[in-house]
Amino acid sequence: MASRRAVKLRARLRGGRDRWRRWVLLGQGVYYVLTGLWPLIDFHSFARFVALQVIPFQAQALAAVLVVLGASLIEAARRQPPGPYPTMLGAAVAGAIAVVSLFWLPRLGAVSGLWIDLAIELAIAAALILLYPRGQPERDRKTRRR
Repeated sequence: MASRRAVKLRARLRGGRDRWRRWVLLGQGVYYVLTGLWPLIDFHSFARFVALQVIPFQAQALAAVLVVLGASLIEAARRQPPGPYPTMLGAAVAGAIAVVSLFWLPRLGAVSGLWIDLAIELAIAAALILLYPRGQPERDRKTRRR
């Protein structure tokens, strides 16, 4: 009897974690698409917001990559439940952007909108690390080769 309750509780908690992971991946994907489109559509307002000297080619190349990555994360968030790979990718990209920002922003000394992005990236990385699926997914156990 106690084991049935434990199984039901674990399933409910796992479902909640999956739902939260889907929302975080969806939010990250939308954020990346919007922030990626911004320098592609209006580079001058983007450069003013960043408050740093920005090379258009580099900013727009990274922006295009962010748009594609964001679209991929949105698609992954639509899956029920999202797999571990999009979660790992989302956490790794957010973490990488945060590490680069943590390294450079204090050295640049400028009051920049990039500090806001740093806070968002840290929150996304932390959330996805906390929501990373534990154990091996059920479908992988069934299809595993022996």
